[in-house]
Amino acid sequence: MEKKISYSDESKTAKCIKMLQILNRSGVVKIKDLAAQLNTNERNIPEYKETLTAAGYPIACVRGPAGGYYLPKKVMFPSLHLIGEEKQALFEGYHYLLARNDFMHKKEFSAAMTKISSSIMQAETPQNTIVANRFPLAMEREELEKRYFAISQCIATATIIEIEYLSLKNEVSKRCLHPYKLYMYNNAWYVIGYDESKKENRYFKLNRIQNFTITPRSFFSIPITFNERDYIDDFGMKNNGEWYSIKLKLTDNFAMLVKERIYGKNQTVEAVDANTTILSVEMQNKDDIVSFVLGFRDKCEVLEPEWLKGQIKETLDILGDKYNDE
Repeated sequence: MEKKISYSDESKTAKCIKMLQILNRSGVVKIKDLAAQLNTNERNIPEYKETLTAAGYPIACVRGPAGGYYLPKKVMFPSLHLIGEEKQALFEGYHYLLARNDFMHKKEFSAAMTKISSSIMQAETPQNTIVANRFPLAMEREELEKRYFAISQCIATATIIEIEYLSLKNEVSKRCLHPYKLYMYNNAWYVIGYDESKKENRYFKLNRIQNFTITPRSFFSIPITFNERDYIDDFGMKNNGEWYSIKLKLTDNFAMLVKERIYGKNQTVEAVDANTTILSVEMQNKDDIVSFVLGFRDKCEVLEPEWLKGQIKETLDILGDKYNDE
C-alpha cells in the first residue's frame, strides 16, 4: 500500500529542498539565519541537515561564532524541458557570453554547452545570432581572472579576503572584505561586500584591486537582511544619493535613439517634430549626468536644471581653452 504523505512530511520535504537551495547559492550560513529563511524553529535545522545528508547531499559544519552549515560541493538541480523559444534564448546567450572578453568562464561554459547541445540544441533551432562587439578590457585578462576567481571562491566558501585597493585619487588602501556578490556594470566587474574598516557595505572594482590575500579559516556570514537589489538595479549601481530631474532637447539621430533606451527613473520622451525630441528623466550622480549629456555632442541642449547648464558650459570652456591656438 502506498504511503500517504502527511502535511508535516510534505512541509519538511519542501523546507529541506529550500535549505539545499539556500546553501547551494551561499557560503557558510548560520543556523539561526537558516531557520529565519525557512520560517522554522532552529532545532529543526540539524534534522534537515541529516535528512539531506542521508539523501546524498552531505552538508559540512563550521564551528565558532561565525560558524554554520555549508555545501562543500555545489548541487546540480535537474533541468526542465526547454521549448523552442527557450532553446533560442540559450543559444543567443551562449554566443553573446563567448564574445565577451570579460566573461570569466568561457572554457567551462563552452564545455558545458557541448555536453548538453545534443539534447536541447536541436538542429532545427535557428542559429541567427551574431555578436560583433568583443568588449576589449583595460586590464590583462589573466590578471582580471585571478581576481575574479579568487573572489568567487571566497564568496562560495564565505572566506574573508584582504585587498589593496586603488582609489580614483590614485591612493592605495588596505581593506578587509567580506565579499557577497560579483556583478557586472557598464562592462566592468565589481564585488560588493562588507568593508571592515568602513563598517558598511561597499563596491570595489576588480581592475582597481592591486593585490589580494585570502585569509585561511577566517569566515563570515551574509546577513539575512542583505538584498543585492538595494545596491544595484536596472539603472546600474545605486549610490543612495539624490535623484536629479533633467530635461534635454535632442536633435537629428539622437532624437530617435533616445526612444530606444531607458536611462533612469520616470523617463518620458516627447516628440516635438520629426527631428526633435524632449527627454525628461531622473538620474543619480552629477558627474555621470554631465558625461551623459556630453555624449550627445552638439545635438543636445539642456533645458533643466540650471546647475547642469552651468556645469556643461564650464566643462566646454575648459575643453575650449585646451584646444585654442596660442
